[in-house]
Amino acid sequence: MRQAQELWESRRHQYWSEARGYLKLILNSGFVISVYFLFIFLTVYYQQFVEQMPVDFPLVPLLTVLFTWRLTAGSIRTFVKPADVVFLLPYETKMSVYFNQALRYSSMWQASYIVLLFMACGPMFTERIGTGATFWLALLFLLLIKIWNLLCVWQEQRLVAKGERYSNMALRMLINAVAAYLLFAQAPVWLIVAIVVLMAILYKGYWQPLEKKHSLKWERLIEVENQMVMFFYRIANAFTDVPQLRNKVRERTYLQWAVQLLGGKKDAVYHYLYARTFIRANDYLGTYLRLTIVGGLFIYVLPLGWMKLAMALLFTHITMMQLSTLSFHHSASIWIDLYPIKPEEKKQALTYITARLLFLLAIVYGVVAVVTSDLLYGVLILVASALLGLYGSQTLVHRKKGKYRRVR
Repeated sequence: MRQAQELWESRRHQYWSEARGYLKLILNSGFVISVYFLFIFLTVYYQQFVEQMPVDFPLVPLLTVLFTWRLTAGSIRTFVKPADVVFLLPYETKMSVYFNQALRYSSMWQASYIVLLFMACGPMFTERIGTGATFWLALLFLLLIKIWNLLCVWQEQRLVAKGERYSNMALRMLINAVAAYLLFAQAPVWLIVAIVVLMAILYKGYWQPLEKKHSLKWERLIEVENQMVMFFYRIANAFTDVPQLRNKVRERTYLQWAVQLLGGKKDAVYHYLYARTFIRANDYLGTYLRLTIVGGLFIYVLPLGWMKLAMALLFTHITMMQLSTLSFHHSASIWIDLYPIKPEEKKQALTYITARLLFLLAIVYGVVAVVTSDLLYGVLILVASALLGLYGSQTLVHRKKGKYRRVR
C-alpha cells in the first residue's frame, strides 16, 4: 500500500517537474499577453451584454449545452507508462491506493473546470435564474454530477470495444442534459433530487458491476494518458521545441490541390515542404481553421466597428504565433540539412506561406466585418490585418525559434 502511494507521488512529481519548464515558457510569451487583453476586452463586453440581455435570449438551452458538454467530457489522469503493462500488471490487486489517488486527483481538476465555467456564466445565472442559496446549490449539484461522471468513466475504461464506450458516454450525456436542463429551468427540488437518486441507482446497478465483469485494461489507461500528455505537448510546442512530441502525419489526399495554392511547387523544395507540413502534419491546419472560425464569430457578434478591428488584429497575432512553429517543425530531422539549398531559401519559404495564410485570414475577417458592419470598417480590418500579417511573416515568425530554448 505504501509503495503504491509512493509510486503515485513520484509519477505526479515527475510530470509536474517537466510541465513547469514548459509552463514558464508559455507564461513568459506574448501569447499570454494576447489572452490577457482578450479576457479584459471580453469582460467589459460581457458585462454590457448581461445588462442588456434580451428577454427572449435562450439562456437555459445555452447553459444546458455548455454544462452537458463539460459534465460528460473528462478523463482519469493515472500517469501510467507503457512499461507498466509488464512491471505493474502482476501487482494490479495491490494498486487500489494508486488508482484511488488518480480518481481524487482527476476529480479535483475536473471540478475546477466546472467551477470556472459556472463562475463565467454566473452573471447570466444571477440575472435570470437566481442568487444566493440558489446559486451555490446549483454549483454543488453540478459538482456532484461531475464526480458521478468520473466514477462512471473509470468503470467504462474496462470495456474493450469503442462502441460500448461510446454508447455508455451517450447514455451519460443524455442523463447530464436532462439534469442540467431541470436545474437551469428551475424545476421543483424533488425532481432534481430524484435525478440524483436515479444516478446513484444507475451507478450501483450498471456501472459499478463492470468492475466484476471486466478486468482493468492497462492498454486503455496508457492510451488515455498518452492522449492527455500529447495534448499538453502540442500546446507547449507552439512556444518551444518539444522533443517528446510524436508528430502525426495524415494523408489528406483530398487537399493535395491546396499545396500548390500555398506555393508548394516541387521545384521549390522548402515551399513544397512547408505547404505539405501545414496541411498534413500535427494539427496546423486544424488550429488555423479553428482560430479563423472563432475570430470570425467574435467579429460577427461584436457590435462596434473598433471592437471588430481589435479582435481581428488580436486573432491575426495569435494565428501568426501558431504558424511560427512551422519554423522548427523539421529541426530534429538531419535529412533536411542534406538539401543543397541555401538557408535563406528556407526563411523565404516560411515567409511566403505564412504571408499567404495570414492574408487569407485578413480577407475572411474583412468580409465578415462588411456583412455585419459597414464597408469602411471592412476595408480597415482587411488592410490592418494584412499589414500585420505581412510584417509578422517577415519578422515575428522567424524570431520564435531562437527566442525559446528547448526544455530538457
